Amino acid sequence: MKKLQGNDSFQRINYLYQISKHMAGINPVLSAYYGNLIVNVAKKNVLKIHPDIKRQICKKCRSTLVDGTSAKMKIKNKDKSKCIEWICNTCGTKKVFPADKDKDHRVWLERPEAVEEVIN
Repeated sequence: MKKLQGNDSFQRINYLYQISKHMAGINPVLSAYYGNLIVNVAKKNVLKIHPDIKRQICKKCRSTLVDGTSAKMKIKNKDKSKCIEWICNTCGTKKVFPADKDKDHRVWLERPEAVEEVIN
């Protein structure tokens, strides 16, 4: 049986993400601190953060983006295509993601052709 590299680090990132999301509405500064720890743990162990987690962390202040508490989410129409725009309440940074219904906007890691081998 193969051992997954960085399993302890992935567990730590998961735990820090849960704490950061919980603290987003209570204390945004503490949420940003935990978000910064997530990025630092991933960098130190040369690991990729899952795209779903990465999309919910602000690029500037690193706080967790939760709709209604720490961020605002808007759906916009730009050039005949829909976009989801997240605006961080802490620093005001905007993140825009495509959201067309007909197109496949999944990240490469989420597509079936990206999976080479499944480890149980």
